Amino acid sequence: MKERFYALDGLRGVCALAVVVFHMDWLDSVTGLDFFRGSFLFVEFFFVLSGFVLAHRFQVKDASCFSHFMKARFFRLYPLHIAMFALVVLYQFIHMFVNSVYGLNFGIEPFTAKYAVDEIIPHLLLIQSWSSSFNSVSFNGSSWSISIEFYMYALLFFSIVTFRAHQVLSWIVISLVAFGFLFTKLGFIPSEVLRGLSCFFGGAFFYTVYLTVSKVSLSYKTASFLELVLLVTIIAAIQFKHDYRSIVVSALFMLAVLLLAFESGFFSELLMKKSMQTLGVLSYSVYLTHGVLLLYFRAMLTIWDEYIAIEMMPVIDGVRYMNFGSTVANNLGVLLILVLSVLLSRYTHKYIELTGQRLGAQLSWSQPKHSKVS
Repeated sequence: MKERFYALDGLRGVCALAVVVFHMDWLDSVTGLDFFRGSFLFVEFFFVLSGFVLAHRFQVKDASCFSHFMKARFFRLYPLHIAMFALVVLYQFIHMFVNSVYGLNFGIEPFTAKYAVDEIIPHLLLIQSWSSSFNSVSFNGSSWSISIEFYMYALLFFSIVTFRAHQVLSWIVISLVAFGFLFTKLGFIPSEVLRGLSCFFGGAFFYTVYLTVSKVSLSYKTASFLELVLLVTIIAAIQFKHDYRSIVVSALFMLAVLLLAFESGFFSELLMKKSMQTLGVLSYSVYLTHGVLLLYFRAMLTIWDEYIAIEMMPVIDGVRYMNFGSTVANNLGVLLILVLSVLLSRYTHKYIELTGQRLGAQLSWSQPKHSKVS
């Protein structure tokens, strides 16, 4: 049985970069293409992949006790989450200083709206996406999905312990019910929660499908053809705007995870290249740091706007764009942000993520002998 799915690791890195482009607004650039305007949907892929990989982990390692499992998840996610929160808070104080001394406004007033003081506790506890009483994109907006994912781990463990022999049935039921709520647009459960439940448990279910069909042998040509067809379909579905786009794309992501897990075709081979694997390793850092990077970058452009003839932060139809003055320059700006995101992530992964994981491994917490999953 495989220890890792390397093609899926590589794809996670590519999807993280697509989300970065979605959060950029460069005037007259590729960021305005329909594909990138819909690339926020790659968060659904992260949920699907997490469910798939966690189900695999429990299959391979027989599921450690709950406290040990959640401790590992905590030290995997929290150090970078806290670090980015601290940088956003620092940004608020910088904004206050620049506004009071130089009269410059970077946008949202410091410590108001999504940066309000009463959003701090929900954000730190990663519960901001679980109630409509909180702002799901408070402070570091990317953390909304981490808020969902962190507690999905606990729900998956709970389903394994509670339903045991019927755990697979519970996964498909949870996924289908959540999709049903999304389809009917019932509003009493936050959509962020439904997106997480539907995709995460759908991914876990598709891992059991993979176990059933994993012995099927796909030739290189057949696998390459199927991967190409699925890739083209996903790209088309992301660009096609309709009310149920997220549901369709989520289903396609489940098929993509299932197919790429075979690692038999051209695109799987490409995703397993060293550069793609490196990007996959950095994907969590890329995802969680890029919003903060853009926050500071936009502030810098706002300052430069006062001294340069080019209008570097124009507002068009209510959207504040970044602008270097021409289509070519703005597309180079897109590339610049992507490069800076990867470079920054190399450091945050090494000095924050890995340090946090080592700290978690060093802590000795007692593990009850009878808390293991059978």
